[in-house]
Amino acid sequence: MKKVVVLVLFAAIIALAIWLLLQLKGFGGLGKKTDEGEGKNDTSVSEVVEKKETTTSEEATEEKSEVINISVSKNEYVYDNKVTFLEDLVKIISEKDKDTQIEITIDDTAAKNTVDKLTDKLDELGYKNYKKLDK
Repeated sequence: MKKVVVLVLFAAIIALAIWLLLQLKGFGGLGKKTDEGEGKNDTSVSEVVEKKETTTSEEATEEKSEVINISVSKNEYVYDNKVTFLEDLVKIISEKDKDTQIEITIDDTAAKNTVDKLTDKLDELGYKNYKKLDK
């Protein structure tokens, strides 16, 4: 008999605690909802802000700069859809500005030393703006 009374009393205490938490909004807004505070802030105004992106001179020159695409396949350099020797390629590149983007597309069959020769030559000439792209 004592166990039943203790059990009922324990259940009543838990139910009371849950009810109090709900009334005091202890669970983040699960309590009763009121209309209190609605419509009282009629004077607030939201402001629309437009963000204009300005182009810096670096970005402008980057957009205008030329991109040289070179493909390396086996032991060959391909530029402008023609197989080219390294010396001829160096002559073409050396006529361009040092900020020129150079994209080197490396084929699966490309020899590592062929790619290394090209990148070493570009470094020697001062062209640091190149990317190696895998095909």
